[in-house]
Amino acid sequence: MKKTINVVLSLVLLCSITIRTHAQSTIGQPDINNYPHEKINGGSQSWAIGQDKIGNLYFANNSGLLCFNSKEWKLYQLPNKTIVRALSIGDDGKIFVGGQDELGYFFPNLQGSLQYQSLLAKLPITERRFGDVWNIIQHKDVIYFRTGSKILTYHSKKQLFSLYAAPKLQSWSFMGNCKQRIFAQLSGGDLQEFTNNTWVTVKSFKGLITAILPFDHSTIQIFTLQHGVFLLNKDGLKPANIAAEVTNSQIQTVWPIDTTQYAVGTVSNGIYLINKSGKVLRNFSGLNGLQNNNVLSLFIDYGNILWAGLDEGIATIDHSSPLQKINRFAHTATPVYATSIFNHQLYIATSDGVFTSTIEPQYLHTSISLSKANFYKIANTHRQVWSLYPYGNQMLMGHHNGAFTLKDKALPILGAKEGFWLFRPIPNTKTLICGTYKGIQLLKQVGENLVLDPLILNNVNDPLRFVEIDFDRNLVWASHPYRGIYKIHMDKHFTKIIKSELLGTAQGLPKSLNNFVFKARNQIVFTTEKGIYEYEHSSKRFIKSRTFTPLFGDLMIKFLVTDTKNRVWFATEKDCGVLDNGKIKYFPELKGKLVAGFENINPISDQNILIATYKGITHLNYSIYSNRYKSLKIQLNKVIVSGGNNDSLLFDGHFQNKGRITASQPESMIHQLPALYSSYHFEYGSDRYGSDDKISYSYQLIGYDNTWSNWTEQSSKDYTNLPYGRYVFRIKAKDNIGNLSAIQSYTFEILPRWYQTKIAYFLYLLTIVALVYLALHYHKKRLKKQKISFLEKQAHLKYVHELELEKNDKEIVKLKNERLEAEMSYKNKELASTTMHLYNHSRLLNKIKEELNAISAKSQNREQKNDLNKLLKLLLHEERQEHNWEQFSIHFDEVHNKFLQKLKSDYPDLTSGDLKLCAYLKMNLSSKEIAQLLHFSIKGVENGRYRLRKKFNIPNGESLSDFILRYH
Repeated sequence: MKKTINVVLSLVLLCSITIRTHAQSTIGQPDINNYPHEKINGGSQSWAIGQDKIGNLYFANNSGLLCFNSKEWKLYQLPNKTIVRALSIGDDGKIFVGGQDELGYFFPNLQGSLQYQSLLAKLPITERRFGDVWNIIQHKDVIYFRTGSKILTYHSKKQLFSLYAAPKLQSWSFMGNCKQRIFAQLSGGDLQEFTNNTWVTVKSFKGLITAILPFDHSTIQIFTLQHGVFLLNKDGLKPANIAAEVTNSQIQTVWPIDTTQYAVGTVSNGIYLINKSGKVLRNFSGLNGLQNNNVLSLFIDYGNILWAGLDEGIATIDHSSPLQKINRFAHTATPVYATSIFNHQLYIATSDGVFTSTIEPQYLHTSISLSKANFYKIANTHRQVWSLYPYGNQMLMGHHNGAFTLKDKALPILGAKEGFWLFRPIPNTKTLICGTYKGIQLLKQVGENLVLDPLILNNVNDPLRFVEIDFDRNLVWASHPYRGIYKIHMDKHFTKIIKSELLGTAQGLPKSLNNFVFKARNQIVFTTEKGIYEYEHSSKRFIKSRTFTPLFGDLMIKFLVTDTKNRVWFATEKDCGVLDNGKIKYFPELKGKLVAGFENINPISDQNILIATYKGITHLNYSIYSNRYKSLKIQLNKVIVSGGNNDSLLFDGHFQNKGRITASQPESMIHQLPALYSSYHFEYGSDRYGSDDKISYSYQLIGYDNTWSNWTEQSSKDYTNLPYGRYVFRIKAKDNIGNLSAIQSYTFEILPRWYQTKIAYFLYLLTIVALVYLALHYHKKRLKKQKISFLEKQAHLKYVHELELEKNDKEIVKLKNERLEAEMSYKNKELASTTMHLYNHSRLLNKIKEELNAISAKSQNREQKNDLNKLLKLLLHEERQEHNWEQFSIHFDEVHNKFLQKLKSDYPDLTSGDLKLCAYLKMNLSSKEIAQLLHFSIKGVENGRYRLRKKFNIPNGESLSDFILRYH
């Protein structure tokens, strides 16, 4: 069946080549971006298009499912690698697709990469050969798959299929949904509706239906391949109005732009934009940039960009862009110097003459880009045209060859043969002051014509391309970019030059170069390399503008103009912008596109701002531009991790959680990677696909970056040699009008190396504790050993010291003993001497007694004898004196350690005679010597000794002398 349809389409296409007519192009054309199949990494044909909630676009392509994330094309093939002709994206993010004898869905895995899940196994084996799947529709929880032979309905909750075969000799040729109703057409022409689980015939059609869309609350609109468009409601079926050129081009696919417009894809003439009345608004085909005229599929994305799946490649058309290009007035790209709209005509001054086209009246106050274009070149305008100026009922042209009026052709103004830059009218007169190649000139109205009126005392012959007039002071200000500012004093009628002055740095200008004069908000200002200046007449000097310096700063402005709403439009060396409500807004889409040195902006109205560029005009609809976007989404497209020499895909653009695609990363998709993987590459983009969308990005890696980065148009970021830890990569986007996206984040964790883990740190701690313990133990042991050694040394020293002390003591004792012995020897000598003295004294007394007794016995003289007796008595009395003993005993005890006191204490019954005997025995005297000292007989001494033995209780066999000697 499909082969038959293709043959029919081919024949119709061949026939239509000779009979089709081409829609007239509009004045403005949006950007058309073509993606040939070599660029999209897929096949040449794309049969269906869809977009998920996060902004990714998907294409049912000959090579499989294509995904585009604004930065990268990815291809996902079916298991049998057949053509994918249909797709549908559910609320849960599942991308249902169909191919040759294959159907199922793609859904991301935990890495974010799409993986295919076939539903073929849920069909009976006998029903698994069904050919190509041409349409997929999701309605509530049911997915409808249309093949040529049958329609399969899959109940996602029950996970069961129901099959509806086409009647014999027929096939299902179309399926679509409209107003919560499911329609399908049989090849015989019957349009059927699915009601109560059965297909019921609604109407019979002659032609092949290609689309069904809502028309109003009670009517649906049915598009056919070749038989036009129909309206169907409860009152029946009737034809709808549509341009013949659309029907003749064969309607193959339709997509609603809004409630009033449709995009119609045709077989032979590209894409038409039509309204509900069937009127062609625009046509995009090979004539204005579309790479292929056979349109298989259409889709409008979230940014209102029109996508087209073509017979060769894919195209995008930013049909609603506020920036439209007007460049098809010439065969080649041509620089534009000025523009004007006059009497419903658009005039374009270029480097090769003036081109013009009529503007349809309904677009003059909306957007002239939508008006049909029919440009032609005005005769006699070749070469550079510098300016256009409506004056009265005529259009003036400043040309390289002089001044002209424009009608059907350029007519020269009498006498104005030198090059003319611009025209400035003098109020309440019929005179214009003009900037020319040779100073300023006058044009005067003479009858219906303008003629050159020579200016009296005109002594300025420099080219003056920038001229403004101060009517209150009769001054003409003109600038020469390389010399300075001319201040030209005129008479009150502006017919005579009174005085000319060339002002420069001496009068306050920062430089003599690059100075321009403009009128902004009814004030004459001078733009310089250091900002905007104004002239202070009281001091006759240029000063910084009090009005504009706070707004523009030191910006060097090369063109400046004020619109009807007091907005100031300006151009710099590279940029173009507007001062609106005290804020400067730039248009990054126009960066570097204005003609350097000949910048020109014509703010006709909010809807029609004409900006001269190197390649024609850029038409800016400022109302749309300011309100086009209210939101912006950021997309994280890819995360690649590197470790060693290996790169691994960590994330591939899709977050999913619990069976649904999500906009943010769930906890289950947070990866923990070994420390080897320390380098990360992030790729990101936005949901904007317009060619003029200038998106900038700012990023931050929490855990590494302290602050957000500066804004940059770079859409990737690399981090290398990250230490272990948990990181959060955050990214946000900003568009050219200041809309900010929500922050998108991606969390990942780099695990520590084995020696950086908690267990390792615990082991380190244990090791440190063990080492500390061992060190302390060793230290204690060492201290103990040192203590023992110290104690041993101390003991040794003490011992040595004690030995020394003992030795010293012994020496001292020895010395003492020696001293004592010496004293004892001395005292013994004294005692012995005393004893000998006593002994000798006693012997002497005895001898004297004996002599006296002998003399007394011999003496006869009585008196003599009495005298001798007196002497004998005296001697006897001397012997009996005890004081010698007392001194002797004291001296004896000193020598013998109180021997007598102790002996008396131990033996109290000892008499004085006993003590004397003991003392003499202690002195080791003989009995004879003792007897002599005691004046006893030897026998008396022996008796005394005997008494002492008894008192001392000395046993037999022990000598009294030994006892006395041992006694202490």
